[in-house]
Amino acid sequence: MNTALIKNGLVCFEDGIRQSDIIIRNGKIESFNSDNNADEVLDASGCYVLPGMIDIHTHLDDTIGKYYLADTYKTGSEIAVLNGITTLFNFITQGKNESLNESVEKATKKAKGNLYSNIGWHLTPTVFNEEDWKHIKDKINNGFKTIKLYTTYKNAGIFTDYDKLDKVFGELKEYDVTFLIHCEDNDVIEEDLLNNYDLSKPFTHALLRPKIAEFKAIRKVIEIAKKNNAKLHIVHVSTCEGIDLINDERKNLKITCETAPHYLFLNDEYLKKEDGYKWICSPPLRDKKNMNDMQKKAREGLFDIFATDHCAFERKHKDEMKKDIRNVPNGLAGIGALPHLIFKLYSDNFNNAFSEMCKRLSENPAKISGLYPSKGVLKAGSDADLAVISPDGAEREIKSSLSDVYETYPGFKTKLSFKYVFLNGEIIVKNDKLINEKNTGKIIT
Repeated sequence: MNTALIKNGLVCFEDGIRQSDIIIRNGKIESFNSDNNADEVLDASGCYVLPGMIDIHTHLDDTIGKYYLADTYKTGSEIAVLNGITTLFNFITQGKNESLNESVEKATKKAKGNLYSNIGWHLTPTVFNEEDWKHIKDKINNGFKTIKLYTTYKNAGIFTDYDKLDKVFGELKEYDVTFLIHCEDNDVIEEDLLNNYDLSKPFTHALLRPKIAEFKAIRKVIEIAKKNNAKLHIVHVSTCEGIDLINDERKNLKITCETAPHYLFLNDEYLKKEDGYKWICSPPLRDKKNMNDMQKKAREGLFDIFATDHCAFERKHKDEMKKDIRNVPNGLAGIGALPHLIFKLYSDNFNNAFSEMCKRLSENPAKISGLYPSKGVLKAGSDADLAVISPDGAEREIKSSLSDVYETYPGFKTKLSFKYVFLNGEIIVKNDKLINEKNTGKIIT
């Protein structure tokens, strides 16, 4: 494998940003010196060098409800590396009539040979018989570090009630596992379904999944986690009340959390549009004041990470169910927008923006997912997944997905340009274009 020298970049280290050279050899970062014998010398003057970013929350290459998702491992990983995201985490959800092992084998078969980025997985077991408990524990012992559970979606067959959650936390108490929890209280949602709402109006979706549903579920999940000393990660927090509760409890248990860019930059006015069904996701978009306050809390550092909850459906599938919002495929595209919107959040100060991106899109996701320090950081011995980014490229529109989906952020623009993206020590993107057509991404779980 060739030796590459990246010269004159503003390198985002854990303790600050400094101009430095980087030597890459055999897929790893070797040192931060110069090397006159490097096979390839790349000038990064005026650019920031970040560890490859990690989107810890994506839904790819699977059926949700009656529809297959718009993005496969191939298209999802391609839009990722084009935007400096070198590792994605997807979900393996146990099917109704299959074992957890069979679900893992099926996902592995789909992913192999179809990855431009690296991929890791979170497990969602749905059957908890004796055989499945053996499979769950075996998977944890063999590299799976995270389990995703839902406190809603009863009809979809993935609902975990609080008593079962208590049992799962207790059964796995002795294992090094982090529980990712989708927090919406199912009883609150079912009560609101009894109201006489107009189900043809997209805004009704926000009424059916109110803020209190998220708050109640977070509070109850925290209570159960304390009892079992469980390690928690609360996904896609959408309310100020939810993030405040989480931060109040940090001293009492091991808890981290994320929010998605759509809760920071979009609000429920989108749901009031005639075509508001395009923005239906769960939890739903919230009111404008909540959005502005969430931005403020994000800038204050209250969220450990940002992740997309990328769950894209084809336009025709969104369109055909728009007359009853309960049936509209639920989710938004986001992978391609992630670094651009988080940069925008802090863009009044370039150094601060890239420092925050380094921490909340690279380092913290790597720690939560068990990949640190192999990934998520620029230090000698770490994997050579990294992005060389110019903050002053030609302005262009944000593109969240390469598939035939509605753009989640229409009219949003960016000047971030990805001069180089390295994956496992090899250049895969140059000047915002994929230059390595080989599917060299690795399965890392």
